[in-house]
Amino acid sequence: MSRQNNTTSTVSFSKVLILLFVILLVLPAVSQDKKKLEKSKRQLEHKIRYTRKLLNETKHKKRASLNEISLLNSQIRTRKQLIVLYNSEIKAADLQIGVLKEDISNLDNDIKRLKKEYGRLIYQSYKARSKTDQWMFVFASRDFYQAYKRIKHLKEINEYRREKVEKIVQKEEEKKKSIADLEALKQNRLELLIAKEAETDALLNDKNIKQQKVKTIIQRERELKNQLAAQRREWQKLNNEIKRIIAAQRKRTDASNPKRIPLTPAEKKLSASFAGNKGKLPWPSVRGQITSRFGKHPHPNLHVTIDNKGVDIRCEKGAVARAVFDGKVVSVIQLPKYKAVLIQHGNYYTVYSNLTDVFVVEGDMVKTKQQLGMIGTDKDSGETILHFELWSATSNTPLNPESWIL
Repeated sequence: MSRQNNTTSTVSFSKVLILLFVILLVLPAVSQDKKKLEKSKRQLEHKIRYTRKLLNETKHKKRASLNEISLLNSQIRTRKQLIVLYNSEIKAADLQIGVLKEDISNLDNDIKRLKKEYGRLIYQSYKARSKTDQWMFVFASRDFYQAYKRIKHLKEINEYRREKVEKIVQKEEEKKKSIADLEALKQNRLELLIAKEAETDALLNDKNIKQQKVKTIIQRERELKNQLAAQRREWQKLNNEIKRIIAAQRKRTDASNPKRIPLTPAEKKLSASFAGNKGKLPWPSVRGQITSRFGKHPHPNLHVTIDNKGVDIRCEKGAVARAVFDGKVVSVIQLPKYKAVLIQHGNYYTVYSNLTDVFVVEGDMVKTKQQLGMIGTDKDSGETILHFELWSATSNTPLNPESWIL
């Protein structure tokens, strides 16, 4: 019987050790992952709200635009990412629920064991009958030393009973807390499921809206191709002007010998600082969504190839363009519809196009995030789009801005 009790005790102790190992190893990781998931979820939810705001600005327009399709595609991708995060949070909640259930089960076993031990103590106390019997037990001692030992023994028994009661109360409190935590987790899991379902419905709705918009886009393919061709011509004019200005900045023409103007020490320092901040530059607008990316790529809905020397950023109406780094305004370029500001940062240049009111003039020294001008809103589409480019003076070619901005 004793061997069986020892075996049972060993098994229980092993379970406790395993549970403690799970709690110490898994829960901190789950907690850390949960914080990361919460941060990512907030960012995605913020992006969805902002994209919805941009889409609402043009919802009264009868005709869909290519940028609107791009925004819807972005919204659909973001919702899918958010649903993945919801699934991860639900899995994390399931893991915590499993650990808490095991914890509650072990607490139940501990409480049963403690109550059983306490029951034996009560039975022993019953056998002692009364305090009179206890005093008789003391008075029946052979000598003072034995009486002292018997009093100490009775005191230890009473103390042991009190400890058992305290442990039972403590375990009961731990169990109540674990049950409360479990209920809170279950409620959180339910809310996550509801939020996931709502996001899934919104995703399906966005997909349906996109399909309808794409149909109207395809019906207007010839018109939109003409618009893209006009945009290409405007971009080409801008790019030619940028190349000319950069070349002029780097050279001075003598009657017989054109030669480069070397960078000043201050310009070299600025250039190195600009390059050192690659991937950390602020956006050229406070907020925005990229609707057309850098480089050559086929249009997702039309049979044309887009060749973008920068990126197009859709902003809210009334948005302002801002400098991504310290530099010098070398030109304010006038285009058919809008203006562009060209800023030099040593060996690098940034271009901010589709501006209406410009707040700077040629020769101005600007600081990071300084406002440059109002971003124009197209009267037909109702869209506010900033065209942003980044050029290397060394090669006189455009670079992908997305790898430079944060």
